Amino acid sequence: MYRPSGIKRCYKRIDPNSSVKDDLGHGTAIAGIIASLDNTEGIVGTSHGMDLYSVKILDSNGEGSVDSLIQGIEWCIDNKIDVINVSFGMSSDNPKLKKAIDKAIKANMIIVAAAGNNTRLMVDYPAKYEGVISINAVNKQYKTEKLYSSRGKIDFCAPGINILTLSNKGNYKEFSGTSFAAAFVSGFVVNLLNAPSKYGIDLNDKYSTIYSYLKEHAVNLGEKDLYGNGFIQYQ
Repeated sequence: MYRPSGIKRCYKRIDPNSSVKDDLGHGTAIAGIIASLDNTEGIVGTSHGMDLYSVKILDSNGEGSVDSLIQGIEWCIDNKIDVINVSFGMSSDNPKLKKAIDKAIKANMIIVAAAGNNTRLMVDYPAKYEGVISINAVNKQYKTEKLYSSRGKIDFCAPGINILTLSNKGNYKEFSGTSFAAAFVSGFVVNLLNAPSKYGIDLNDKYSTIYSYLKEHAVNLGEKDLYGNGFIQYQ
């Protein structure tokens, strides 16, 4: 079975007596898309072999506080994480969250976030913030599906419907939603950062040069408030 490459460090902001084990399954699925190792079985992550840092801020029901998210971002800043994948969101703006996001951006970090499964309504936060790369999900026909998409501040789209990835039960499972589309893009971004000269990435200005590369390699799919700059083609 393909498994995520090694988790280098873990950070937990929920119940201190609980385990860092993924009892929801969402994080395992995201990690599988990004970092499943190439061992001739199952699936291969978009950036297999990378170092993973697990930040657990949601409970077994997928619920958590804004303060926990902010503390998780602060931990990423303190540990100089290159890419933050935010595969969840919230409907309301929060000044404290915006401040933490801006701080991470100022620290030259890349934040990729799911636009939200909002039946083509408004984009979730933090994906809606400027400087955060907002991702919508498309199916195999390169179309959004109403249940698994948002409309508004969309930067790019990526595969997000019926995605086969790892399950926390030790097997494989299909998942759908913008969370999984965001994971694909996070993996692409890691690959760009791992070979900056090859892809023309300025490590002193990661966001602008990465965004430009992604935009240059995106196929226009039409409505900008659904597809943004288009479907990313990574080579």
